[in-house]
Amino acid sequence: MFLLNLIVNSRDLKKNVLKRDVLTCIMLGASLLFSLSCTGFQEEAKYEIKEFFDLPYYQGADADSIKHKLNLFVPQGVQNPPLLLWIHGGAWAFGGRKFESNLARKFAREGVAVAAISYRLSPGTWRNPKFKEGIQHPEHIKDVARAFAWVHDNGRTYGYDTHSIFVSGYSAGGHLAALLSMDPTYLHAVGKSVRDVRGAIPIAGAYDISAYHQSHLKYNGREMAEKHVQAVFGNTEASFRNASPTSFVNNQWVPMLVISERETYDYTRLLENAAKQAEYHHMQFHHISNEDHESLLDNLAKSDQSPYRKMILDYIWEHRVPYKTLQANGVQLAYRVFGTGEPLFVLNGGPGFSSHNFQGLAQRFSKTHQVVIFDQRGTGFSELNSETISMKAMVEDLEALRKHLGYDQISLFGQSFGGMYAMCYAKAYPNCVKSMILSHSGGMDLQFLDETNERLMRGLAPEDHESLREVSSIKNPELRMLERHRALAAGYVFDKNLRNRVFKGLAFKSRFYPEVNEQVWSDLRKNGYNVFKAMQQFANPVLILHGDHDVVHPKYATLAHQTFPNSKLTILKNCVHYGWLDAPKNYFATIENFLRSP
Repeated sequence: MFLLNLIVNSRDLKKNVLKRDVLTCIMLGASLLFSLSCTGFQEEAKYEIKEFFDLPYYQGADADSIKHKLNLFVPQGVQNPPLLLWIHGGAWAFGGRKFESNLARKFAREGVAVAAISYRLSPGTWRNPKFKEGIQHPEHIKDVARAFAWVHDNGRTYGYDTHSIFVSGYSAGGHLAALLSMDPTYLHAVGKSVRDVRGAIPIAGAYDISAYHQSHLKYNGREMAEKHVQAVFGNTEASFRNASPTSFVNNQWVPMLVISERETYDYTRLLENAAKQAEYHHMQFHHISNEDHESLLDNLAKSDQSPYRKMILDYIWEHRVPYKTLQANGVQLAYRVFGTGEPLFVLNGGPGFSSHNFQGLAQRFSKTHQVVIFDQRGTGFSELNSETISMKAMVEDLEALRKHLGYDQISLFGQSFGGMYAMCYAKAYPNCVKSMILSHSGGMDLQFLDETNERLMRGLAPEDHESLREVSSIKNPELRMLERHRALAAGYVFDKNLRNRVFKGLAFKSRFYPEVNEQVWSDLRKNGYNVFKAMQQFANPVLILHGDHDVVHPKYATLAHQTFPNSKLTILKNCVHYGWLDAPKNYFATIENFLRSP
């Protein structure tokens, strides 16, 4: 694509659990109880572990000398391991990092680095009158965000993968893990993005604080509700809502595995129902009916062969970043290879989008070809060097990747801006390009931009235009971009029933970097982007696919067809900018026939 500068019924809650008045211990968590009972437990190590204790993750003027610290456990002999940010339980009022060491070592011995954090706590007078000092939401989650920022900044120093950071926690820690991953406010405040969270694994938490409060009122009485829930979250529905992950189920950036045991099942079910209603498809749920709140943590931290720990480990390894890296031209480039056969490089649109939304196309094309996708410099998992964002540098990145993978010649598939990228590479290295597929491509100069935005706006409904006008008032940049994608999505497809697929692809499967977008367009304007003459000399086969209602006027596809000496043009009927959505049968058949041609 092109982006220019541009109340729960209390009868359903805890029916059986609260009969035994165990709500307090549920959110107090077994973490404190268990950890004190098994500190002498040891097992045979699979990996040796290097341990770092009491690392300060926040050192501001108001830093807590005890709580603003973490313990880090890094497996040795594992290259660039993923990291699990572990948030302890304890009803937001008790516990600390020192009680989580056994669990952390269990994961580290399996090859996953762990940062066990402490955070400031709320009063706990409901358990002990002495614990009357403390903080209130959102201070806990602010500390968690600070800890995340620290581990994100220090991966190279301690030897773990900063692109594969997972957040998890038990009980109160499960709630905080979910909230960090769904409300972008807190990571933005520390200079990070919720998109930096690779995955979240909340365990045995409460995710609707209003429902949690109502449960206490009904089963444990007003005093407990006040001294516990209100002491942590305040006493208004607005404060409960802002602290509830269920309030943010429409923010679907982070894949999640949510685990419950039988005592927190009803709390987790509230989140599950909300996720289903919001079509949060990459939020998975696993309910463990044969464990209670204490025994599940006991199993995770103590058992030599914990099936639940294995489930978490499997999830981490399955969802860790699958891209490989190449150091080239002053930046680290991230790429991924699918299948076997002749090489086909897929160049995504933007500029400024990551490649992640194109994995589906890559898998489809990999049935007959070895397909390479990569994050263009400054996007996704590739490094950003704001001083070197230019088309020339991007062309050299592609050339470095071709050489690195050992290909003599490559075919190029370019979608939207990716088509312009492909032509620039073919201009610089014509002998290295076997063929090109220009899918809804931009033109051979920048003249096409004059009407692209107008054509995009023409495809929007009045309510979409109204939404666009309101976007600028949204303060959080990620929420602002999310709503922008939502408003623009319908403009990219002829069949408006497909708009939600477009929206989710742009908003959640890809990540957009506006600063890269601006710098690339600025560079193209400054250097007078024009490839007409070079493309007149490009004699190898070119397939041009374009929508008859494309945001890039079809006349530019026709002009490209007239310019290339050896091209085929297919205009897809009732199609805008995504042929694989509006006209999939014709789109894929045309590409597959072209790729089969000698």
